[in-house]
Amino acid sequence: MKRFALIGAVLIVFVLAGIIIADSRSINFEAPTYNTGSIDNQNGWGGQNPPDLPINPAIDQAIATNGVGAPASFGAQSWRISNYYTSGSFGDMPFSPSLANEAGETLAKNGNGVFTFSGGTRQSHFEVQWAFTSADPTGLEHDSYFSTSPDRGDGARMSYIRLEDHPNGIQVWFSDYQDNAPRGQYGDPFSAGQGCVDMQDEFTDILVATVSRNRAHTVKLAIDFIDGPHNDIVKVYVDGTLRHTGTTWEDYFRWCMESGGGTGDPAFDQSRTVDSELFRVGGGQGVTHPENQFKGFLIDNLTYFSSNGRCRNGDGDGDFDDDRDGHRHHAHFHHDSCEDGRGDVEDDDRDSGRHFASSSVNSATFTSNANSQTLTMIGTGLHDGLPVGFTMVAVDNGLTPGVFSLILTDGYSTTGSLPSGSIVIR
Repeated sequence: MKRFALIGAVLIVFVLAGIIIADSRSINFEAPTYNTGSIDNQNGWGGQNPPDLPINPAIDQAIATNGVGAPASFGAQSWRISNYYTSGSFGDMPFSPSLANEAGETLAKNGNGVFTFSGGTRQSHFEVQWAFTSADPTGLEHDSYFSTSPDRGDGARMSYIRLEDHPNGIQVWFSDYQDNAPRGQYGDPFSAGQGCVDMQDEFTDILVATVSRNRAHTVKLAIDFIDGPHNDIVKVYVDGTLRHTGTTWEDYFRWCMESGGGTGDPAFDQSRTVDSELFRVGGGQGVTHPENQFKGFLIDNLTYFSSNGRCRNGDGDGDFDDDRDGHRHHAHFHHDSCEDGRGDVEDDDRDSGRHFASSSVNSATFTSNANSQTLTMIGTGLHDGLPVGFTMVAVDNGLTPGVFSLILTDGYSTTGSLPSGSIVIR
């Protein structure tokens, strides 16, 4: 696995706002932990490892002493990077130190069959935040940009932020992979290939913010890795404000043959883990932006962690016909695991006039498999005004109608699919 750095990083186990943080790093690039000059081989920074690749020395990056005008929050030193030199490569780009505990879906790949890039205890949530500003805020920009991505250490990027320095400000771009209908499905190469069709399924760049060139700003990615395709959640924050909610690159790795997926076999068609950040100056091979040498961007106050503290939620509303007696029903439910147990379940038998409404939810359990998500809620309520216990099971089947089932302790039960409504579990 990649280098692990304890010097200049903070390894923390604590509880914050209900989130159990299993592994965290905080890097401010200050002396004596960091020395001026290339960041390569400082405290776990380097190229892909294994094998133990260095950062390409042609890349214009270094720990730099901050001059007059640098944000006070950046301290005496920051890490500077520019696209003076660009490349189409990945393994010789700068990777931050690895976390001890990777993040990703249960079946996500943490290696390529030859090398294992991340490890530890698999977590379901990953967050990263960094501060940035232009290294040349009073000068003219010359197509100055770089990108950064949560990664396992070899360029298998699971998300993406690009910063572009323009005369009117620094643009913050987010990119995700959108598998549009018909979506990829497990089964065979044809069904999988539906998730990687030219002009239909593609990486999509979204401008989420434009900020000033002469101040410190922050970007944060909060990623929930949810088992199964089409459902990971990425929230993008700029300066503490939520600017966009999208998804990861999971479906690119699942359905596209160039990424190793697209077979239709769940053993191969899986997303990737993350444990660090890749900072990349991609583009044409060689020196393509000489005006940007020793300029570019200042990066500081980099923090990232993995945890199992993400929120899950389920919502459903719609009509269905009971599979048992054919009665027409209307069902409704809601639950959010971060709402301190709050939630509700309702069922109306439109043909008999009977009505159930929950009064309390005692437990809620989310389970996942390759093609569906299930929420089971247990609690108490009133059925036609009389107290009962209930068990509700809702299944989100993705592209096909969801299924709602309700069992009460007075012997009442109903189940059916919702063709005219929706069940969404994330």
